[in-house]
Amino acid sequence: MDNRHYTIGQMAKLTNLPSQTLRYYDQIDLFKPIYTDPATNYRYYAESQLYLIDLIKSLRFVGTPLEKIKEIQHFSIEEMINYLNKQEETLANKLAQLQETQYTLRKTRKQMEEQLAIPVLNEVFTKHEESARLLCLTAPNATPEHVSNDEMRKLTETIENEGSVQTIRYGSYYPLKRYKQIEDIQYTQIFIPILTSKLFHVQNEAMNIVTMPEGKYIEMAFIYTSAQYIQMYEKLWQYIQINDLHVEEVVWESIMPMSFSTNVEEKILVELKVRLLD
Repeated sequence: MDNRHYTIGQMAKLTNLPSQTLRYYDQIDLFKPIYTDPATNYRYYAESQLYLIDLIKSLRFVGTPLEKIKEIQHFSIEEMINYLNKQEETLANKLAQLQETQYTLRKTRKQMEEQLAIPVLNEVFTKHEESARLLCLTAPNATPEHVSNDEMRKLTETIENEGSVQTIRYGSYYPLKRYKQIEDIQYTQIFIPILTSKLFHVQNEAMNIVTMPEGKYIEMAFIYTSAQYIQMYEKLWQYIQINDLHVEEVVWESIMPMSFSTNVEEKILVELKVRLLD
């Protein structure tokens, strides 16, 4: 036997593949030995076959099925290049999707961390907020006491159709002014924060994308009840007036659940935020 031929055990070591895998490749006619001894049934491989196993391993590494590899083995160089170009494009898309998933996870985690970092409830505090992209919907008659499920569904469907997911937060914004009762507050728009870094294509005329500006904010956080809402809003309003603060005349409202268990009494955390202008 030529010394450039290898037993199945030797080939297994050279290729870093189990002997069982080489036998299986032989059975399915993917990678056959150059010679099989009829007396002993021992398989022997040629050194020149090593590049074929390299090709198989490379294609398996990028997820190519064995049946497809059998087909590819008969490709011309041009056909092989075209196939690899398509594989590269597929992998690039998968990588982008994984990166987008990672981005979404980080944003969701950050929302939860921010909720834990609220320094005090029922008292005014200041906080630096990063800018946030918001998918907004003009919702007539939406108030702190009632937002239509149909309107929220429109936002959720748009988020999901764009390949993202709904966040644990939602909210609204409305004019900063004196309100005597909660019924007087009418939302300018309701929103869901956009967790994805991708561009959004909004088709609905009632929807648009608004950016909540980065900056220092005067804030109030509390557990929602109708009475508590207007009381905490008034406290925030008075704080701004008494301290003669120069602020943006917009209230950004953020709403988050306090827990995610159906066995716990539902409590909703509300944050009211007003941006300082100096």
